[in-house]
Amino acid sequence: MRGTVATLMQYVHWGTGVTAEAVGNTALATPSAEARVAGVVTSPSAALHRVVATLTSASTQTVTEAGLFDATTAGVMLIRTLFTGVPLLSGDSIQFTFDLTIQ
Repeated sequence: MRGTVATLMQYVHWGTGVTAEAVGNTALATPSAEARVAGVVTSPSAALHRVVATLTSASTQTVTEAGLFDATTAGVMLIRTLFTGVPLLSGDSIQFTFDLTIQ
């Protein structure tokens, strides 16, 4: 995952799904209507791939999942995480940070 492949993993999306994470997940359980956002990719250390992205809600919703992808649509999902629901109004934003340790 070093180099070019790691930099492809930069698109962040969120959703409202609550289905447990599983190895076979290829997409968010319930993706929200907002488009994926290209995050800022950094490598704070030789073994760390960091992506930081801010998404803004286009409607009232409770966000419960987020994922890291290699494309703006479809593509490969590298990471999916569930979290306690964050209620949002239209115009509210959340900043996500994904840290991937590469050994």
